[in-house]
Amino acid sequence: MLKFLSLVVVLLLSTVLLHAQVIVRGQVMDSNHTPVYLATVRLSTEADSLFLTGVQTDSAGMFEFRGLQTGHYRFQVSLLGHQAYVGLFTIHPEQATIQLETIVMAEDPKQLEEVIVKGERNAIRYEPMKTVIQVAGNSLFKSSSNILDILRKAPGLTVDPDGSILVSGRNTPAIFINGKPVPMSVEESLAYLKALSPDMIESIDLIANPSAQYDGQYKAIIDIKLRQNQSLGWKGLFNSAFRQNMYSSSDNTLNVAYRSKRATYTLRTGYVAGDDYYLYTALQHLANTNIMATHTHTRTINNNLNLQATVDYTIHPQHTIEVSLKTYRANRNATTANQLSFREPVQYELLDVRQTINKSVPVQLNDALNAAYTLTFSKNSRLNLFGSLTNIRNRQNEDIQIRNQFSNERTNYWKTTLKNTIAIRNIQADYSQNMQSGNLQAGAKLAIVRTNNDLRYDTLNTEQQFVPDAGRTNRFTYDEYIHAGYISYGHKRNKLDMRVSLRTEYTRTIANSVLQNTVRKREYITWLPGINASYELGQDHRISLNANRRITRPDFSQLNPFRFYYSPLNYWVGNPYLRPSVTTSANLSYAYHAFTVGITAGREKDYMVRYPEYNRTTNELLYLGTNLPYADFANLETSYGSNLTQWWKMTHNLGIYYLKQQMPYLGKVYAIGVTDFSINGSHVFTLPKGVTADLTYRYQSKGGSSLYVRKAFGSADIGLQKSWLKDKLNTRLTFYDIFYTHAYKLVFREKEIIDNQLAHRYATRRLVFTLVYNFGTGNYTSKDNRTTDEEKRAK
Repeated sequence: MLKFLSLVVVLLLSTVLLHAQVIVRGQVMDSNHTPVYLATVRLSTEADSLFLTGVQTDSAGMFEFRGLQTGHYRFQVSLLGHQAYVGLFTIHPEQATIQLETIVMAEDPKQLEEVIVKGERNAIRYEPMKTVIQVAGNSLFKSSSNILDILRKAPGLTVDPDGSILVSGRNTPAIFINGKPVPMSVEESLAYLKALSPDMIESIDLIANPSAQYDGQYKAIIDIKLRQNQSLGWKGLFNSAFRQNMYSSSDNTLNVAYRSKRATYTLRTGYVAGDDYYLYTALQHLANTNIMATHTHTRTINNNLNLQATVDYTIHPQHTIEVSLKTYRANRNATTANQLSFREPVQYELLDVRQTINKSVPVQLNDALNAAYTLTFSKNSRLNLFGSLTNIRNRQNEDIQIRNQFSNERTNYWKTTLKNTIAIRNIQADYSQNMQSGNLQAGAKLAIVRTNNDLRYDTLNTEQQFVPDAGRTNRFTYDEYIHAGYISYGHKRNKLDMRVSLRTEYTRTIANSVLQNTVRKREYITWLPGINASYELGQDHRISLNANRRITRPDFSQLNPFRFYYSPLNYWVGNPYLRPSVTTSANLSYAYHAFTVGITAGREKDYMVRYPEYNRTTNELLYLGTNLPYADFANLETSYGSNLTQWWKMTHNLGIYYLKQQMPYLGKVYAIGVTDFSINGSHVFTLPKGVTADLTYRYQSKGGSSLYVRKAFGSADIGLQKSWLKDKLNTRLTFYDIFYTHAYKLVFREKEIIDNQLAHRYATRRLVFTLVYNFGTGNYTSKDNRTTDEEKRAK
């Protein structure tokens, strides 16, 4: 399939370059000669004002229309807080490209107080190569506490109550802000998304099949468009959320921005305080026929602070520079209580109980300095340069004591000290050129990652002294060098919109298990072609075909050959021999107004999984990482939304998923095809006195993999929202997972090998009260700092 994709890319590039088309380009500036971002440009015929199409300006204020016929046209540029601009232009038969004069929009701050809402834009619309969720001014998202609630209503997305996000049932998306990547660790990313309220968001782009312009690691992208500046001065937003479940906690965020004629200064602070929990249970039949029940409860006390400061300065309309500093401090205290109960299988008589108390103090300290420079050569070409320096430091001390509950004797006592340091260096360049026949993009990237991991175990011996445990103590270093380059060409002819691209990544790695004196070096080149095509059948009526190839590198924690315990007899171990996986897939989709249906199929080679290994002598159950030969997948997804009445809106999503893993295990190959489905939806009610109610549901059917069966689960949420003080103050009350039915349960298929079932449960059932207050004389929401893809792999 790779050879076929590469051949198609070459043929299409050769074909589209032979065709010319009429292109109309323009740039929108404000009265201070600053590019206007996300202004709406509507095109219509001059004679009868018949609407033809619409676009939005990019971060440089640029827009363009393609595939136009000869004739007379009228266009209108609009943006809240500015006076609308109306212009005319004519296309003559001999013309191929038209460059409009710079459009200057005059500010009109009174609009902010005098806007009369006559209607809403569609909550979800489908454009070439992406799906757009219109958040601002849409009642469908009014009662959402944060962006996770918004994404639960999006087609093709699965958002569990614990905050995990999947696109097409299998791909974890990269998070972009205003077109720039901001990947983070799972914990930091979740905290960030919880702090983004609908009041801060203009729209969200969902890119399910990224082109080669994006890093090969990105299998899917969620690009969040924050509300942008509309006038000079100060603008601030305070967001506070109080959560109550088994424990209580609060998330607090303050955004402050000041915009002058040339510069924008932004400051974002966030503070998380309070407790959270995690539950793990398991039931296993041991080799001696006894039954072992595991119950683990982890309570984590959070005291986390983050700070982001950014300066965005326009040296000249053609030269802009942005410098940002990010720091993150996570200080936690975690106490894990684990109980192992052993019973005989007939009378279920209790034979033994072992109690383990693990007191740990995990600390994470992250610092990042980013700098970006944009040079606009002309209205048709632009160069972006970006560099970053990131240091991540993890420290953790554990005190683990195991006692026999019957005799109250301490049977084991050990302490651990973990030191983990990750240094990430990135530099990249991206060039864009509008040509007579289309748009050409090219770029290059260099990423250098160096990690140093040290884990020490000290065990209490019979002389009551702690001595090093040589069997579990280890030191591991990992260096990675990535050189990448890409070329991408976009072409639009009449109603056909197409982009073909090719990305190449050369990777060199050095993995060193220091104490074992084992060094593993690896070099490989990965070719990542992509095709994206879309044909407009009519207004809000489109068919699309996408095919691409992407790479997934293992997280750094997956490579560390360390032991990480769930319980004294249950732990997982990293694998430094893991190889990256490569996914080749194709998608065909159809969209008509609020209805969409899509089919995806593909294969992931060297698929990374964890598999269990049971020691029948010690009863230890460990999980090891490995690469499978391949995994085949396919899915069918459909979405539909409608307005039943003026006060009742609904949206529903259905997905059917198929997975077949080629799983060699204990001398046998397991290749079991598994089909499951998921359904989720939302009902939004506009009630009297300005109150909005939201009922959201989700259900995941029975599924699994070649080795495990996953049990079905689901949940339901309900929320209320009301605005005060002329929409400056917003309050929301949301009850998540009302019936506490969200639990991830797995059962091992081959009971003759391992008779085991387990369950993970998070703090999904919770009551959340959110308060958002907007203040200041301006109307500006800051751009986020830029982070790198390698940071996402740093846990």
